[in-house]
This record gives sequence, structure tokens and C-alpha cells, in this order.
Amino acid sequence: MSSFSDQIDLSPKALSQIKTVAIWGASRSGIECLSQLQALDIEVLSFIDREAAAVGRVGTIPVVESGSVVDGCTFLDDVDAVILAMGVDPAVPRQMLIDIGFSKPIITFREGASIEKIFKGQFSVNHLFQYDHGDTDRLLLQALFELSPDLSKTVIYGAGKLTRYLLEVLDGVGDKVAAIIDDTVESESPLMLNAQIIAPEKLAVPPDTIFLSSTKYLTIEQMRKKAKKLFGDDLSILVVEDVKNRLSSADIPRSAWRAPENTIYPIEIPDIDCEKNRDLILLDFPARFLGMMPNGLGYVHNILRQSGIKLQTLDLDMIFYHRYHASRVLDGIDRIIAPSGYEMKKDPWALTCVEGEWSSPDVIEFFRPEIERLIASLIEAKPTMIGISLHATNLIIAREVVARVRQALPDIIVLVGGYDCIRPEQGPHIFSDFDYMVIFEAESALPLLIKKLLRGEKPKNIPGVISKHDNPLFPFVAAPLVEDLDTIDFPRYEWTNIRNYRSYNGMQLTPIVLSRGCRWSRCTFCGERFHWRKRSASNLVDEIEWLVEQGCKMFHFNDSDLSGDPDTVREVCEEVIARGLTGLSFVGQLRVQKGYTPDYFRVLKEAGFSNLRYGIDGWSKQTLKLHRKGYTLAMIEDVIRMTKAAGISVAINLVIGIPNETEQDIDETIDNMVRNKAFFDTIENINTLMLFAGSLYWDNPDKYGIVFQGDREVLYKKYPQCVPVEYWHSVTPYIDQEVRKKRLKRIIDAATAEGITIGSFAGQRVGKRLAD
Repeated sequence: MSSFSDQIDLSPKALSQIKTVAIWGASRSGIECLSQLQALDIEVLSFIDREAAAVGRVGTIPVVESGSVVDGCTFLDDVDAVILAMGVDPAVPRQMLIDIGFSKPIITFREGASIEKIFKGQFSVNHLFQYDHGDTDRLLLQALFELSPDLSKTVIYGAGKLTRYLLEVLDGVGDKVAAIIDDTVESESPLMLNAQIIAPEKLAVPPDTIFLSSTKYLTIEQMRKKAKKLFGDDLSILVVEDVKNRLSSADIPRSAWRAPENTIYPIEIPDIDCEKNRDLILLDFPARFLGMMPNGLGYVHNILRQSGIKLQTLDLDMIFYHRYHASRVLDGIDRIIAPSGYEMKKDPWALTCVEGEWSSPDVIEFFRPEIERLIASLIEAKPTMIGISLHATNLIIAREVVARVRQALPDIIVLVGGYDCIRPEQGPHIFSDFDYMVIFEAESALPLLIKKLLRGEKPKNIPGVISKHDNPLFPFVAAPLVEDLDTIDFPRYEWTNIRNYRSYNGMQLTPIVLSRGCRWSRCTFCGERFHWRKRSASNLVDEIEWLVEQGCKMFHFNDSDLSGDPDTVREVCEEVIARGLTGLSFVGQLRVQKGYTPDYFRVLKEAGFSNLRYGIDGWSKQTLKLHRKGYTLAMIEDVIRMTKAAGISVAINLVIGIPNETEQDIDETIDNMVRNKAFFDTIENINTLMLFAGSLYWDNPDKYGIVFQGDREVLYKKYPQCVPVEYWHSVTPYIDQEVRKKRLKRIIDAATAEGITIGSFAGQRVGKRLAD
């Protein structure tokens, strides 16, 4: 079956004929898209937006409600294309247009992208040939080999489908070329249409020109690197894409021009290549959100580097991500099918699906070639130690890699740490195949551990570390925490090009941290009640300034309690302004508390704060007390009004179904939400209560009327992070997950009826909870 892209002419010539468009999305991306289109003299006839009534018009341009597209509006007859300009995945509106029979170009645009670049077309050699022995394919192949000045000094690299096809179509080429080489043969293989195939290393005479015979991007890049390594950088390399420069656009099949998409590809993707003679190879596995740099990995990298060991840091998450998306985009793959037949998500790393995808054997098996390459490379490199950053979505791969490497290298030392290792009673139950597990922060514990290991010792009972060698008579002792955070060097991601930390469409949301822990630490449901410390404003802005020099513009404060010292937050903003750091965007979460003023938020806005979240969590008088939030309903209203008045977008979080909550509390929550809807932009996260380790509910369930279906201690050992909802409920009044779901649905239905936006992450969480 032909795809939508095959049916629509998306060549540069066709795109250049676009003179009128509609933009789907009337927010920031749509506004930026409009200005770029106007610079190209392309007229925007209309915007399409779900919030058309609230937006009204954009300048003189009308905004049409997106539902009218399905209802059969006729204004689309007058446009040459529709541009999808939104911050979320545009798959739904794209499919809506296809379903109503819209047969013109549908172009995706994202804030920060270039419309002009998009209009140059997206060429994919993977869709160039029809393999029908027709005149078009013959013309393409002839044009390719006319680019080689001397076939007798030309080598064809690759003995796959394309090589066999070109030997069939172009009579005599097999006799004229110097050789055909392929990585799958050790010396010589049987003839292919009278042409001998040999291993690249066995080639007696280096070629002048080498043709990389593949239409797959990753294969071509692998061949290119190996060819240069074997034959030198002066080698002339010919690839299929070169035909684009040889023929007119009329001679290029329509199928080779894919739907234009904002992407960063091609980029230089690091190899899965472990270095030999390393004391330790530090690994991170999928899946994290790639648009956010791994600052936790960066801090650990700094600790290890400063210890003087021979270190390699290898971020497999970033490598897997870019291999997946570069292949999807540049090979023009509309549907990616795993070996099992499972259809992969367009982005398995997306926040809306990452947990489910990376717990699926189908998804793991899709990345089998990368996993096998990593294991083989680790075994070949034979490091003394491997270190692994653990988080919930990478456990399956981590367990397999450790087990397989141990089989081949039984003396290897396995160090683990990360978010899944923040508590001594929790970490070993989540991941058991380790020699040493660093608990919580690593700055104090890890240097001493590494020092002893390098001396050949088998250390035991080190503060902050759990070991297989520990004497069980001595209880675990936490390592001291660093109080002066200014003494900790910030991450510089020196193991790779920092520009690799972008999502496929160019999004880069850079993490920064002003503080660690939570100064409040009283919320009953929260498992992040840790000792609070902060950096100085100047120290943090030093990091921001360095990151700006690397091209970073959008920053996310990863603090659990950013407003632990609101005066320091203001000092950071004043320092940003004083240093002339402009064009920046900051996102973070503040507590509702006393002391804020309109001038406070004015300074935050001037520095670049574009969005602030507030963990309101309970929006009734009683639930605020039950949550132990420390503020009142009036304070919530004052703070979100001041934030919104400063021009900062406001997002809120809600937690539903806590012990002692009543139906009247839900009524009051809805009333307060509706009454204040003009002062917040979205519900970013709404969830039913989860029983997390470290929360007050976890530590003292009897006090809060929480009853378990089974032995509590058995459940805590079996589920060390979070006890599933089906194994507990609360009493007075009785609240189980069915009650929570009904209350959650009441709030969602009310929000929807009032036109209150439910964020994509919140929507995903709601869908999951209601389906459980």
C-alpha cells in the first residue's frame, strides 16, 4: 500500500508553488511560523485551534475551531497546504486531515525551526528505487555510475539487495568495477552475477572511489567510517544521494520526497564502542527523555574523572535514540515494525508512553542489534569495572547486560547507583546483580570506594554504599551530604558533543539545579523528603552562562523545592539580567507561600521565566490540611493571579483520593478550579494517590487509616518503590482505587466542560489510571 507521502508531490519544486496556507495551532509555534511565512511572501488564510473562541483572531487572521475540520468546513479548499505548528505530537491533526480526504501537503513545524529549510524538501534514498527494472531506475543507476571517473578503480561496498539489482540492470558493471566488498565475508564468497565478493580488509589495491551500496542511512554511515579507516580520508566516496545533484528534480521519483519534518538529522552519532584499558566504563541505558540532558550522569562523571581513574562514559540512551530516529526520519519509515510484529511508537522515549514501552519485550528486542553490539564491545574492552545509572525504564537492559558480561568476564566489578538507589531498603530489591550500590548522592561515598577498588581491595561497610562484602552485623550508615553545593562542579557533558542532547525535532530543555532536597518536606504523599541545601545565585548563573555559550536557551529547574529560598531564586534572575543573558526561557515549580509580590514575578519574567508549576495538589480547605501543604485557598488564588499577571504561564498539579478526602472536597476542588480558570493555563499533572516509599503514608500507614490486602512487610519487599493500588485502601471514609478513579473522572469531566486544558502528560496519566 502506498503511503500518504507517495500520493502527494512533496518535491522542492512542488513546495515552491505553495502560496496560501492554513496554520494548525495558534500558540507560540504558530505565531513564529506566521512570521517566517510572511517573510517568504506566503499568505496565511486561517489559523486552526482547539481554543479558537478564546484566541479570536491573530492580527487580522481568523482562527477556526479544530472540530470544524471534521465537520466538513470548506476553507481548506482555498489553501495549498496545512502547516501543523504545535509543541505536541501532531499525529492526531495530521490523521484528521487525511481522514477527511485532504490531498495537499501537510507540513510539520516546531518553534525554533526554519520554514525555509522545510520548503527545500526532505529527500529519502530509501524510497528512490522501485526495483521494477524500469526506465526510471535504470536512469538513476546510470547517473550514479557516471559520477565515477574510472570504474576500474571503483569498488562497490555492500553485497545486498541494491548491489544485486544494479548488476542486473546495468550490464557489464560487475566486470568493470575493481571489486565488490562486503563485511559479511571473511575472505571470498561465491560469485554474484560473475562478480567476486571479498572482505574489505582483503582488498589488495586501495580504490580511488568507493560506492556505498545501500539506501539505509545507518548502514551508509557505518560503511563510510570503515572505508575511511581502511583506505584513508582522501578516498572519493559515492553514495546514492549524489544522484540528486546529477539529475533534474523531474527525474527524481515523487516517492523519494517525504513529508517535510523538523529534524536535526543528519548528525554525527557516536558509535557503540567501548575503549580498552579502562578502569571503569560508566553506562546509561534507555530510556530517558532525550531533550533533557542527563545532569545526574554528568555529576557522577565528574566525581569519577576527579578521582583520577581511566574512565569512559558511554550514554547508550542518546546513541539508541539517535539511531532510531535518524533511521526513521532519513529512511522515510512511516511504520516501524519490531521482529515480533509489534508496531513501534513514533517516539518510544515520549513521556506519554516511555514507561510502558521500555517494559515491553517487543521493544527491547527491536534494539537487539545495539544491545548485542554493546555486550560484545564490553567483553572485548575488558574494563576492570562498569558503572550503571539505574532508573525504572532501563532495568531490563541493565540486567541482561550485566548478566551476559559477567558470564564472559567473571572478575568484573559492577557498580550501580541512580534514582532507583536512593534508599538502602529499596535499591537491592530493585536491582540485585551488583557488587557495590551507591545509595543516594555519590559525592561523599564514591571517591573512597573507587580509591579502595583501585588498590585491589574488596571494601565493605563504607558509608553510603551497600556491598556484597558487607558484614551483616553492621547496619547501613548513610554517607554525609555535601552542604556547600558551590563546591560541586557542574556537568559539562564532555563525553560527547553537547548538541547531541536534542530531541529529533530539535527540542533541548536543559536541566539546572539550584538546590537539592526539599526544605518543606511535610507533604504527606511525597517520597522526596530529603535534606535541603542550595547553591549561591552566582554559582548557578556561572553554569547557565556556560550552557548559553554551548547554544542552550531553554532551562528546566529540576529542584524538588525551587522555592526553598525564594530570595535566591530572585537573585538568580537578577544576576541573569545583570550579565545580559537574554532570549532565555526558564521553567520550574514553586511552592505557594507567603512573601511573593507582583514585583517578584516581574523580575522572574524579565529574566526569562515562561512557565511556573504549582503543586496545589488539594484545592479544598480540608485537603490542603490533609496534604499538610502549609498554605490557604486565598494564598493559592493570590499567587497564581500574580504569576499570570506577570505574563508567566501557570500550570498546576492535583493529587486525588488521599485518606479522609470526601466527595464534598471534590465538589470544592471543582468549584475552585472553575472559579480560577482564568489564572492558570493547564493542569500539567493530575493523578490518583500513589503509595510511594519515603512518603508519610508509607512510613506510618496506620496513622492515616491505610489498610493492606496482605502482609504489609511482604508487600513492601515485593514492591519497594510503590505498592500497587489494588493492595491497599484507606478508611473513614472508605477510599480504594475505584473511588479515586470516579473522583478523578469527575474533575476531568468538569475541566473539559469548562474548557480547561489538560496537558499531554496529565492526559496520559489520567488515561492510564482510568484504565487500571
